[in-house]
Amino acid sequence: MKLKKLIQFCVMCAVGAVAVPADAQQTVAGLPPLHVDGRFLKDEQGNKVVLHGVMDTPSMWFNGYGSWNDHHSYWEGGYNATGASNCINYFDKIFTAITDYDQGAYCNIFRLHLDPAWTNGNDGAWSVDSREKGESEADISKYTGSRLTNYLTTLYIPLAQKAMKNKMYVIMRPPGVCPGTIYVGGSYQKFLLDVWDRVSKNNLIQKYCGQISLELANEPINVKLANGQSSEKALHDFFQPIVDKIRENGFKGVIWVPGTGYQSNYRDYIKYPITGDNIGYAVHNYAGWYDNSDEHCDVNNAIKKFGEAVPVLRTNPIVITEVDWSPKNSSNIEKYNEMGQPVYGNYGTWATASTSKWGKAYRAILDYYGNISMTLTGTADYIDINEYLKSKTVVPAFKTAMEKNGLDPYEACGVACFDWYEKFFQENYASLTRYQPKQEVPENPFATTDDWFIPTICGEGTASAVGSSISVNLKNAGFAGWRYEEEEGLDLTKYNTLTISLARKLTAENVVFRLYDSSNYWGDAYELTLPKNERDIVINLQGLKTKSGKEVDLSHIRIAGFTTTASGGQTLYLKELTLTNDETAITAVQAGAADDEGYFDLMGRPVDNPTRGFYIRRSDRKKVFIP
Repeated sequence: MKLKKLIQFCVMCAVGAVAVPADAQQTVAGLPPLHVDGRFLKDEQGNKVVLHGVMDTPSMWFNGYGSWNDHHSYWEGGYNATGASNCINYFDKIFTAITDYDQGAYCNIFRLHLDPAWTNGNDGAWSVDSREKGESEADISKYTGSRLTNYLTTLYIPLAQKAMKNKMYVIMRPPGVCPGTIYVGGSYQKFLLDVWDRVSKNNLIQKYCGQISLELANEPINVKLANGQSSEKALHDFFQPIVDKIRENGFKGVIWVPGTGYQSNYRDYIKYPITGDNIGYAVHNYAGWYDNSDEHCDVNNAIKKFGEAVPVLRTNPIVITEVDWSPKNSSNIEKYNEMGQPVYGNYGTWATASTSKWGKAYRAILDYYGNISMTLTGTADYIDINEYLKSKTVVPAFKTAMEKNGLDPYEACGVACFDWYEKFFQENYASLTRYQPKQEVPENPFATTDDWFIPTICGEGTASAVGSSISVNLKNAGFAGWRYEEEEGLDLTKYNTLTISLARKLTAENVVFRLYDSSNYWGDAYELTLPKNERDIVINLQGLKTKSGKEVDLSHIRIAGFTTTASGGQTLYLKELTLTNDETAITAVQAGAADDEGYFDLMGRPVDNPTRGFYIRRSDRKKVFIP
């Protein structure tokens, strides 16, 4: 048996107010479905979750072909089937790099751009309102819905699956960026409705709705009513119909709604919020925005200004889907940013700033509000891509160049986020999942070693060695045992019996053993209340059924373990669990179904009216359990 224990869960039992989509429960091992509960993202057990990662786009231009990289791309083949295959292989390497815990990379969310390089075509003829004409990525005139449908299946979803297998949640954003002004009922709203209609109808997108979320648009600047008037209601009237269409199609996961001003202004949502479940807001943050820069980096002011511009953070979770920084290395003005402010030359980011100045205030915003996830604007803002492709060594972005110039590389987002993400992972994401070095499942998948047995799958609990056994302190409603988080789970199909051996007999029937064939702790499971005064409890695995009567799928067991119904808790002295494929080891019979030959108790004494427990059946001298 070659299962790997990638991730153990340490969860609390409080359940969030919003139900997690049922069809997201058995999707990706190690990525519990997320939902919105108040102003927080939460997992299925109600733990608050804050995520940190990067954004990237499957475009050759933005992945090596730009002039800054001497016109070579990280993959070849063009925007066709061959190029898509090469692109997927490239990003598979990137996802491995940015989640390589052993080399200090701790990304757990990826923002995926449905890049228009794939969705635009010469056959595109999308009708564009003259008021909404845009250039470059803001030009939707060549958008072709059939191309989106095709590459959703052959490129975008495979990329998302690769990211999820590397333990990253995925945010999908639509092709391109918004033109300068967009209108309720205009061509751009119709474009977004078509995009999200196609995406949200996809059965895999719906299946992964607990792991994939949708960001409705990228950087709206101005949003107006159909008649061209400005209105507090314009944002709501523009995005609410898109949300409604997505829900109508059956997608139940998190939807991230943008604001105006390049995703910097959310004031109008206070009076006219987006309605429905699982709603969050996607925000951008660059140096110079929210009255925060290297030249003006007051922590309290930054917190205040951000809260004023993004007041929805008091009611909903937030994700900053674009942010980056590196310090000034030139006195030349390279460009003017979205707010019309000059941006001086830096080490390769969109924004120019230093961690010790602007970054200190930015980090204070994250810490103060506590419900803000983030993705850096690009993979190249987090790691040195060229170095990784050359040597498989994960190096923070800009570190080498800055050290050559005698500068502290912590002043750029690469090294700073290596430090931050690891701490965030341990402090925040650890409430959802704890990273453990990859290791083989022991020969006995029910081993009770302290690096394998989990006393806190749900609630609180402890486990400690007592001689050759372990003492498991089960709290009321707590659950201790084992999780098998590889996609295939634990295969028990070749076994006939599972024996639970106790070091000390139970004096009351208040300990329950459960076996799950799904990753959902709150879902249906096989249950057996352990009998008192027994040391060895043998379970016949053949035809095992859950509480609701469904046959347990033994080919992929996800969770196994113990809980207690005792209000004050219970201590279980567990010796071992063993498996056997001996077909004659046990035959379960129902109480009252005794044959005419009768039963003996385990001391060899005849029993006329057997109750629940273990007996020797007189006819074949086999040990049986009468439930």
